[in-house]
Amino acid sequence: MRIFKNIYIPLPYPILFIKNHNMLIISDIHIGYETYLEDKGIHIPHRTYSQLKSTIDSIISKLNPKSLVILGDVKHEFGRPTPQEWIEVKELLSYLLNKGIEVSVVRGNHDNYIISILNKLNIKLYDPFMIIDNIIMFHGHKEVEIPKEMRIIIMGHEHPAISSKDLSGSRYKFKCFLIGNVNKNKKIIVLPAFSPLFFGMGINEIPKEELLSPLLRTIDIDKLTPIVVEEGIGVFRFPQIGIMKSF
Repeated sequence: MRIFKNIYIPLPYPILFIKNHNMLIISDIHIGYETYLEDKGIHIPHRTYSQLKSTIDSIISKLNPKSLVILGDVKHEFGRPTPQEWIEVKELLSYLLNKGIEVSVVRGNHDNYIISILNKLNIKLYDPFMIIDNIIMFHGHKEVEIPKEMRIIIMGHEHPAISSKDLSGSRYKFKCFLIGNVNKNKKIIVLPAFSPLFFGMGINEIPKEELLSPLLRTIDIDKLTPIVVEEGIGVFRFPQIGIMKSF
């Protein structure tokens, strides 16, 4: 599905593909979240990593990308990597490198101490942003001074989702991309969380001042368009956020 020139959503995955650079972009993997939940007394099967890797393998097989950019929050813990994070982050990145894919990481707010893992694998860490052509990419947790020549902003962090209800009154929430304009010169794409355990924030249900990203709190998000991509269901372009607030 084409979003902007050379930028596509490869259905049915919550990722972006920049065609002219043969580059995949994903955000918010949050490896190690199961261990975090266990520390809170919530026990779930440790199947997320194998599911993540299987999905990434399917994407790579279909698109054969030259490079892959992770827009932050590779791991979940704010502090030093847990044993699960250390093993699984290192294994995933090594797997990508062994596939011949150039890997880059843009630092997220959960990525403290990840530099020690990246250095061992000779993977470059960008902080606070990465630029390619007229596209600026960052995680989204920090205020970033965006060069005026940039035309497209790609970010994560917000874990956007859209909430709706059917005629019976049952409510549903779907992960979504947010697509639209920052101003007349700049466009924005907000990626959903890649982790299957992060269902996201109902972007049409929370006050603007409670949004996670400093940038999104400064723009008119009511004019952003949610695009839901669900495996086995399809792709849905919902009305703009401002309209969805009444649903």
